[in-house]
Amino acid sequence: MSAEDRIERARLLYERAVYGGDADALETADRELDAVEADLALARGRVIHTRFLAQLDEKQERLTEDPRELALFERATKLYRELGDVRGEGESLFWIGCFHQVVRQDDDTAVPILEQSYELGSQVGDKRTMSEVLRHLGIAEHRAGRRDTARQRLEESVRLRRKSGSCPA
Repeated sequence: MSAEDRIERARLLYERAVYGGDADALETADRELDAVEADLALARGRVIHTRFLAQLDEKQERLTEDPRELALFERATKLYRELGDVRGEGESLFWIGCFHQVVRQDDDTAVPILEQSYELGSQVGDKRTMSEVLRHLGIAEHRAGRRDTARQRLEESVRLRRKSGSCPA
């Protein structure tokens, strides 16, 4: 469901509560708006992350971390978890792991989060998230000098990307 659809549904639920006296509709309206907030936090966090990547492309001497990035990904994860949205939670956990690995260069923190993300993605068949997680786990394995494991994870990532239509066959 799109953000517009969720907001419209929340409006209709509000009207049902105000004009129809259905106070229970407000709880459902809150859940719809929480889903929109989670989607927005994740999207905004990705935009901020891309700005960080642009600094790498520009080879800036001093990279600056935007303090909002991690907070947005954590907010999205919290909301998705509360909503019972396993796919969303898995994706937002990926971004938390990616943040730690890419922005903070901290594979020790990133890897367990990425593994949790992979587990959730597997539960719901989210091949796109699983592929991204495997790519970053492969990078961590490569950095740790475990080239065979790195290669396996990277090859599986490509296989999943192709299967999900995320890259050319």
